[in-house]
Amino acid sequence: MRAKTFAVVIVQVLLGFLLAAAGTGTAQAAAATYYVSPSGNDSNSGLSPTQAWKSTSKVNGFTFPQGSTVSFEGGQGFTGCLVFNSGNVPASSATTPFKVTSYGTGQAALTSNCTGDYSAAITADNVSGFQVSGLKVVNGGTTAAGVLLQNQTSTSPTKGLVVAGSDISGFSAPTGSSSTFGGQIMVLGYAVNGNSGPLDDVQIRDNKLHGSTVTSAAGPGVYGWGSGVNITNVTVEGNTVYNLGMAAKTTGAAITANGWNGAVIRHNVVHDIGANVTSCGGTSGIMAYTSNNVAVRYNEVYNVRPSPSFTAGCDWDGIDLDGGTTNSLVEYNYTHDNAGSGLLAYTSTVGSRVWGPNTFRYNISENDDAAKAQGGLFNVVPVAPKNALSIYGNTFFTNKAQSTQSTSSACFLFGYSSGTWGSGSQIKDNICYMANKNMYGKTGQLYYNPNGQTGMALSNNLYFGTSTAGWRWGGTTYSDFAAWQAAGLETGAVWGDPQFTSPGGGGTCAWSPTSGTGPQPCPQAYTLKAGSPAAGAGAAVSGNGGRDYYGTTIPSPPNIGADAG
Repeated sequence: MRAKTFAVVIVQVLLGFLLAAAGTGTAQAAAATYYVSPSGNDSNSGLSPTQAWKSTSKVNGFTFPQGSTVSFEGGQGFTGCLVFNSGNVPASSATTPFKVTSYGTGQAALTSNCTGDYSAAITADNVSGFQVSGLKVVNGGTTAAGVLLQNQTSTSPTKGLVVAGSDISGFSAPTGSSSTFGGQIMVLGYAVNGNSGPLDDVQIRDNKLHGSTVTSAAGPGVYGWGSGVNITNVTVEGNTVYNLGMAAKTTGAAITANGWNGAVIRHNVVHDIGANVTSCGGTSGIMAYTSNNVAVRYNEVYNVRPSPSFTAGCDWDGIDLDGGTTNSLVEYNYTHDNAGSGLLAYTSTVGSRVWGPNTFRYNISENDDAAKAQGGLFNVVPVAPKNALSIYGNTFFTNKAQSTQSTSSACFLFGYSSGTWGSGSQIKDNICYMANKNMYGKTGQLYYNPNGQTGMALSNNLYFGTSTAGWRWGGTTYSDFAAWQAAGLETGAVWGDPQFTSPGGGGTCAWSPTSGTGPQPCPQAYTLKAGSPAAGAGAAVSGNGGRDYYGTTIPSPPNIGADAG
């Protein structure tokens, strides 16, 4: 009896494998790699390159065992849109990933042909362990998104989602659509069917996310939204994001953290963003919105600007901690040649989410606010932050002529209303080097605080510039450094040429985002020469991170600026 039962089991197992080979396998079959090639046939088993399937429709209609891989022939082109969900991947787990990739030489190219406001070339819907890697994904016409990650069917988190080593291009909201859905990678904690479906452990690594030209309609690069902050543990690193002209009325950024809780955005190059934008509220290079515990570090962001020239609108900033962002950090970034500010703290409350506490430290800004699209190299708008805002150890330099402007950009520009900053706020150890002359030969103000916001501790900042417009604080303009000192608004302030190695010589860095090293040590232009008045002239800051922009241990007292060691 036992022998007979054992024989029956063996036959059943073998039958399961045969059914899988025939293309009608079930989730109980063993995980396998399924191959797809233009020279294949959909009646094949798919289980080897010589038995490859041919079409994307075959992939969509097959039921995959947990932990399977779908592999497209490298260097070859395919047309269609892929959808993976509980229908064709009924069992999934972050510990046994389901993979979509290329085999052979080069990347397989998938050109989308699906349409609609919420269409995507590749959709992963509640498939834990879903991984896309080594593919080229191109918008074939009116597809909204390149890769869509969402959870339409569960209130438990979909876990372990990866988009890596891929080239994704040309995606945006369809022309004429009222939807804001669209971009190279969409990450949704509030799914397109309205389900508040959490996502956890999302990794977007080493991709190229782009349009075809600076003024292409493509964009954003990474976008989406959460339901509250239900997108958790996100890493966006090693990506090159560029040529995203976006639509004329655009909010968001090339990389947007929206509804994220616990995220790191690092080692990315972001450039040539927002060429077509003529509205306010967009666009930015990197932005966090209604998110918590986001660290933005080791990124280079440049040429966020309208093209061919500024006509209307505002923003085009480098890095923005926007409304409702809390407990977040911007450090060790290099922003340059953006039409708006290099760094922006947009301090509004969103729903019940009160902005802050947040910190900006050890960043370098060169020739930002080039079009005076925001008015300051660092903007704190629209209101005084209710929770602590710390700004320390940053270097701001501009020698960008603003000769068509009646006023030049300020180093720091504060909001459009009066108010008191949250307890613990500080602006310390920053360098403002201003050489951006307006039509009257005046360089920008060091502070533009027209409504007299108060409550921040000002100390040990270094200021320099010829023919500056002084410090505007409330109803008073302090025209020279002696007057500023006499006002008693700041302790330990320093005036003088900081003796940069090559002021204005930062340029564009030569580095690979996938190296994981960030733009450092570029730009060397803002290291300090011996004898700099910034050397040892800073104030100690508690919890200062321990190292400066260049990786040097920070002494006590520190140098002023990003070269704090």
